[in-house]
Amino acid sequence: MAGKPGRSGPKKGSMNAAKNGSRIAKTRLVVGELPKQLLSVRREGRSYRRGLEAAVLEMQETISVLDAHHIDTASAATIHAAICRWLLRHKIGTMSTNDILSCSRELVKAKQCRDTAVKALELDAPPPTPWARTIDAQHKAVT
Repeated sequence: MAGKPGRSGPKKGSMNAAKNGSRIAKTRLVVGELPKQLLSVRREGRSYRRGLEAAVLEMQETISVLDAHHIDTASAATIHAAICRWLLRHKIGTMSTNDILSCSRELVKAKQCRDTAVKALELDAPPPTPWARTIDAQHKAVT
């Protein structure tokens, strides 16, 4: 074995030798994850995403790259709004008036962003030609 025990290899705590992430500190916040206090926020965001994906699949039978982007934007905005609601619900006693107003503004902005993204999905638009789906489905079944 090369090197001297305790003197060779990466320094303790260095991420340079990480191969699969099994030794990463549990306190490290992974990008896209929320702290444990916001577990309900994460669940709300994931539930909203699943519902939106199901609605798009029901209307269009596939999710395009653009649709996936709009769904992601709407989900992120939902999580952002939920974080603002959580802050207003749990931390309002320690917040200043300006903090409360800022949080309220962010809540409204997040909802507007979500509404814009959902509107871009055109879920309320009627199918272009109802008979075209039948023909496409029959064509796929034949081939």
